[in-house]
Amino acid sequence: SRRLLRLGYIIALVATGFRMIIAITLGVPMPGRVLFQLPQIDLPNFLVGITIGGPVTSQRLAGAMSESLVFAGIVILFATANALTTPHRLLRVLPSRLHGIGLATSIATSVAPQSAESFTRVRQAHRLRGRQLNSWNSIGRVAVPVLEESLERSIDLAVALESRGYGYFQSPSRYRPEKWKREELLLLSSFAALVIVSVPSGSTSLVFSLFAFFFLFAPGLFA
Repeated sequence: SRRLLRLGYIIALVATGFRMIIAITLGVPMPGRVLFQLPQIDLPNFLVGITIGGPVTSQRLAGAMSESLVFAGIVILFATANALTTPHRLLRVLPSRLHGIGLATSIATSVAPQSAESFTRVRQAHRLRGRQLNSWNSIGRVAVPVLEESLERSIDLAVALESRGYGYFQSPSRYRPEKWKREELLLLSSFAALVIVSVPSGSTSLVFSLFAFFFLFAPGLFA
């Protein structure tokens, strides 16, 4: 789980840095205080409004940073959710009406990594046989074995579900509340205490800062 969360942080950091580089080198002229000047490249007339280089203003960087932080927050949020729980654990707490959708989602999240492993294994097998896979004609050589393995796994899964009586009962699941872990209770109670202390002071910026810290970064300490 820590490895998955660390990967989410790395992706968010790389995406933020890449977005800032694009904002500095490529963009549209925006007002604001000029921070520094880059050499500017003239573009054709049909690309009017787009500049490569030129003056970099504070508003331009602030807008790019705001957009990149939103994307980074979404990536960290999903990485944290995947690190703290599993699809099988979520499936156990779903109501009976959502059991079918939850089961399909759980199977899909489990099959996707297996398909990626099959793709890598098939490519390595072709390379060991001395076959080059650099042309469009080689797509079928890789896709057909991968689809064949995926179909075999789907049939095996269907047989396993049928042998366990899936689909024979109208209420296959019942909502069972999961017990809170000690780390989760500590995280939630700490955030609630900080909100209670900061709200009477009228510091809304402090509340949002605490919210961002505890729900985006603190889960990594308990993953």
